[in-house]
Amino acid sequence: MFSILFFVWQGSFFGGHVTPHSPLRTVEIVMLGSHLLLAVVLLVLLNTGGGWRYGKAVRALLDDESTRAHRAQALASGFWGLALCALGLYAAAPFVRIDAEEAAHVLLSVAVAVPALRFVMLERRANRG
Repeated sequence: MFSILFFVWQGSFFGGHVTPHSPLRTVEIVMLGSHLLLAVVLLVLLNTGGGWRYGKAVRALLDDESTRAHRAQALASGFWGLALCALGLYAAAPFVRIDAEEAAHVLLSVAVAVPALRFVMLERRANRG
C-alpha cells in the first residue's frame, strides 16, 4: 500500500519543481529530502523484512522461507524494472529533454515501487491458497 502511495506521490513531482538554474527553495529541499528518506526507509523495510519492534521469535515466524523467497524474487523484479526504465529513459533522451535530477527521480521511484509491489503481490498470492 505504501509503495502505491509513494509512486502516486512521486508523479506529482514533475512539472512542479525548480526552474532551471535557479536556487532551490526551502520547500523544494524538503520535498527532495522527504523523497530520499521515504525511499531509503521503504528499501530498508523491503530488504530486512521490517518488524524491528517485535521480539526475535516473532521475527523468525514472519521471516520464513517463502517470505525470503518472495523478497528475493521482488528484488530481482526491481532490478529488471530499473534496467527497463533506464533503457526507456536512454531511448527517450534524443527526443525529450530529460534532466539528470528527473532521471534520478524516476529511477529511484521505480527502484522502490516495483519490488515493493511485486513483494505484496507474491505474499497475497501465497496467503490466498
